[in-house]
Amino acid sequence: MKTNFDIEYNRKGTYCTQWDYVEDRFGEKDLLPFSISDTDFKLPDPVLEALKKRLEHGIYGYTRWNHDAFKGAIAEWYRKRYDYEIDTDQIVYSHSVIYTVAKIMELVTEPGDCVVTQMPAYDAFYKVINDNHRVLSDNKLVLVNGRFEIDFEDLERRLKEPKTKLLLLCSPHNPTGRIWSMEELKK
Repeated sequence: MKTNFDIEYNRKGTYCTQWDYVEDRFGEKDLLPFSISDTDFKLPDPVLEALKKRLEHGIYGYTRWNHDAFKGAIAEWYRKRYDYEIDTDQIVYSHSVIYTVAKIMELVTEPGDCVVTQMPAYDAFYKVINDNHRVLSDNKLVLVNGRFEIDFEDLERRLKEPKTKLLLLCSPHNPTGRIWSMEELKK
């Protein structure tokens, strides 16, 4: 499949959250905005073609997600990529990661419970924890030879606290970019 990952695009001046709103998010301009999951690459041509085909339909009403074509595409992706069969009845749509984190937090914790996450963390984690009246328990990452590492002793201590009910684990870690190794994840 042809991709456009070697072409540089300047997104400044396009109302791009990543580049045009650095100062209002961080209080300084001219920062490299590593805190947002955005891309500066053009979509692959097959994706653009599929979108163009859909645009030509001309009617943009509400669409349901709970059907075999949608769920089947997800199941097929997991089958091909991981040789794993998914029960499509277990697939649930969510419109955003943070909405899903909030819903999980509501299901498995109570107000006042602790939520552990590695720090520094994606800035939306602070807000979702606070907005749900939970308490942040910050497992600070340690910089070792220019690479962020998990402080497992501190993590274990925090997870054993009676009020701790949830660990928000981000991989690749945002904002450090660390992809936790299989050994780290197992530990």
